[in-house]
Amino acid sequence: MIQKAFFGQSLRTAASRIRSAKKILITGHIYPDGDTIGSLLALGLGLLDIGKRVVMVSPDGMPPRFQFLPGSELVLDDFVGRADLAIAVDCGSEKQLGEIKGAFHKARKTIQIDHHDFGDAFGEELVVDTDAAAVGEIIYDLLVLLKAKITPAIATCLLTSIIVDTGSFRFSNIRSRTFAICADLLNRGVDLRYLVEESYWKKSVATARLEAVAINKMKFEMNGKLVWTLVRQNDFKRAGGLMADVDGVADDLRSIEGVKVACVIRETEDGKYRVSLRSEIGYNVAKVAKRFGGGGHHYAAGCVLRGTKLQRDQLLKHLCEILA
Repeated sequence: MIQKAFFGQSLRTAASRIRSAKKILITGHIYPDGDTIGSLLALGLGLLDIGKRVVMVSPDGMPPRFQFLPGSELVLDDFVGRADLAIAVDCGSEKQLGEIKGAFHKARKTIQIDHHDFGDAFGEELVVDTDAAAVGEIIYDLLVLLKAKITPAIATCLLTSIIVDTGSFRFSNIRSRTFAICADLLNRGVDLRYLVEESYWKKSVATARLEAVAINKMKFEMNGKLVWTLVRQNDFKRAGGLMADVDGVADDLRSIEGVKVACVIRETEDGKYRVSLRSEIGYNVAKVAKRFGGGGHHYAAGCVLRGTKLQRDQLLKHLCEILA
C-alpha cells in the first residue's frame, strides 16, 4: 500500500494523467455504497466540467437510495470500448471491480483512488490516503487541483460520500480536515436538509420488511459479543426488495449493547453470500474480510463468500477468534 508521504505526489500524477486523457472511464466497486456512488458522480461531473469525455459505470447499477443524487441518470452498468484512462474509486481490490474489470484494464492508463488500509494495488497509479474519512475527501482535493468548478451538484455528491462513510460523523475515521471540507461544501450551495431526508429518512416498505427479517433472524455468539444474521433470496423475493435494502442492518446490529462485532450475510441471486462486517474499536474485521478476498477498514469491512455452509462457518469461526 502506498505510503502517506507519497500521497501529494500521487495526486499530482493523477491530475496530470487526467489532463492528458480525452476519454475517461470511472467506476466503483460492486454492491456500491454512498462513498462509492458519491465519489464516482462527483469525479465524473467534475471532469465533464473541464471538458473531458466521461463514462461513469457502476457494475451493480445505482442503488435506489442514491438515485436522487445529481448525475445518477448518467451512470451505466457496463462499458464496451477502450478509454484513454480508467479510474477506480473506493475499490480495495481488483475483485471488487466485478464485470467491469476487463474494460478497466483495457484502458491505456489506470488509476486507483482509495482510502482503505487493507486494500490491494491493481491500478498503475495509486492515489491512496488512509487518513481520509471517505474517498470523497480525496476527490475533493483532486478536483481542486484540476481547477474544476465544485458546483452545488458536485458538492452534494461529495458531502453524501463523507456523511455516509463516516456514519453521519459517528465513526472514528473523522479528522478535523473532514469538517473543514464539509464546511466548504455547504458553502457551495448544498441543500443539506434535502440530502439528509433522501439519504436517511426515506425507506421503502420492502426495506422496512427486510430490516425486520434480518433483525428477527439474528443470532448471538461469544456471550453476546458477536451477532450475525442471514437474509436469504426467499426473504428478498417475499419482501419484493433488493440487496441494497439491507445495507443499514450491520450498523443497527453493531449498536446493540454488548456487541463487539456484527455480521450481516446476504444470499445473492447466483448463490453466493455477500458479507458486511462492523466492529467496535480494537477488533479488526478487515483482516477477516481479506481472508475471503474482501477488504475495508479496521471497523467496517466486507467480502463475498462462495455459497457453501462451510465457508460461512469458517467466517464465523474467524470472527470468534478475533473476539477470543
